Amino acid sequence: MRALTKLPGYLLALTCLFQFACNDSATNQTISLEEIRPKSQKQQTKTPTKSPEDTLQRFCNFYTNDSASLQISKISLDETNDKYFLDRFSLTRQRYLLTDSLGKIFQYKNWSFKDSSACTEAFYNWLDQAGKNKGSVALKAGNIWSSNHEIYLVCERQILQISSAERMLLKNWLKWYSGTSDFKGFKYILYAQPRKKTLWLKYNNNKITAL
Repeated sequence: MRALTKLPGYLLALTCLFQFACNDSATNQTISLEEIRPKSQKQQTKTPTKSPEDTLQRFCNFYTNDSASLQISKISLDETNDKYFLDRFSLTRQRYLLTDSLGKIFQYKNWSFKDSSACTEAFYNWLDQAGKNKGSVALKAGNIWSSNHEIYLVCERQILQISSAERMLLKNWLKWYSGTSDFKGFKYILYAQPRKKTLWLKYNNNKITAL
């Protein structure tokens, strides 16, 4: 009889214990609203990246519409992965293969430096090994060793090299670069030709004269 009178008390205790366990489990399984809320379109949208083709097209349009008569009709990445002496000094570099409307091919290289002093120092270091058999080249007088026709433009913070198996119209390239936004003047202009003396030049008022 006593057991029967205690039964309601036991049932009440079990009921309370079960209710507490259910509430505790629900608390542990609570999911933040931020976790299930759809992300905004702004967060999900990825910034589009420019492909190499887009960049090349921009260069191609520039060369095609320039006023220097370069007549570049095609530009492609130079993917030879050759290593060059100036690579070790530059912050960034560009390498392209340019083809004009007559099918003539040019190799275009551009090295950029952090400031004018870094650019000049890199050029002087390059001269120390730019001669025949990696010999030193005298400033403003020495000969650059090359099997191709090569133009070197040493500028404020850039060094450009344009090379071709055929002769090039130096004045057209000088006119083109002097019209770009990067142009801050030429420090040195060199034109190297196979088995000929290297020309050290300057360019003022659209005129080329010996340095």
